[in-house]
Amino acid sequence: MKKNLLGTNREFTINYKSIGIVALFIFVSNWLTYKVVYPNETAEISAHIARANPKESLYLLKHAQNYVYDAPKFEEKVRQISSKLNIPPEWLMAVMHAESRFDASATNKKGGGTAGLIQFTPQTAQKMGITLEQLRNMNHLQQLDFIYQYLNEVQQKNHPFNSLTELYIGVLYPEGLAEDYCFSLYQSNEDDYHFHSGLDEDKDGRITLQDIDKFMKRIYPTAYQVPKSSETIFTRVFGL
Repeated sequence: MKKNLLGTNREFTINYKSIGIVALFIFVSNWLTYKVVYPNETAEISAHIARANPKESLYLLKHAQNYVYDAPKFEEKVRQISSKLNIPPEWLMAVMHAESRFDASATNKKGGGTAGLIQFTPQTAQKMGITLEQLRNMNHLQQLDFIYQYLNEVQQKNHPFNSLTELYIGVLYPEGLAEDYCFSLYQSNEDDYHFHSGLDEDKDGRITLQDIDKFMKRIYPTAYQVPKSSETIFTRVFGL
C-alpha cells in the first residue's frame, strides 16, 4: 500500500504484513527470554494461577467443613474479603486454622478470654462495639465481616500485609509489625509466653517474630509459599 506522506512528492511504502511479523518476533523473543532467564519465576506464577482457580477447593476448606454449615458461601466470603484486603485467601485460611481450627465459637479462657475465628480479645471486640459473647454466637459469615474490619484497621494503622507471617502477627501482636524479626513478643517469665509456648520454635524461652515466621512456614507451607501478587509474565514484559 502506498501513501503520500506530509504532502511531499516522495512516496513511502508501508508493508503492514512486515510490521506484524516484526511485532510478533519481538513478542516471542521477550517471552522466550523470560522463560530462559527466569524459569523459577514463570513456574511460580503458573502455580499461583492454578492455586487461584476458583474452581479448585480453597486451601484447608476440608478442615473448615467440620464446623462451617455452608462451606461454599464461607469460601466465597473468604475470597471476597481477602480480595478487599489484597491478600491471598490461603493466608486468611491458615491464620483462622491456627487460631481456632475454624471453630467460630472457640474460646481460650486461659489466654485472656479470647474468642472467635481469629481469637478476638475483649479489648478488640469492645473497640468494634460488640462483646465476645456476641462474637461466639455469630455464624462464620457474620464473623468474617468483623475479621475484615479488624484486619483492615491494622493495615491502615501499620502497612499492607506482605506475607503470611505478617498477617498472623497482625492478628497475634499487631505492634510487632513495626519491629524486626529479632523482636520478642513474649518471654518465659511472662504469662503470655505460656499461653503461646507452642510458637517458640527454637525453645529458647523467647517467642520472636522469627519464631512466628518459622512456625508458619513449618505448619502451613502451602499458604506460606503463595505470593501476594498475581502478576503475570505479560505485565512484567510490557508493563501493563
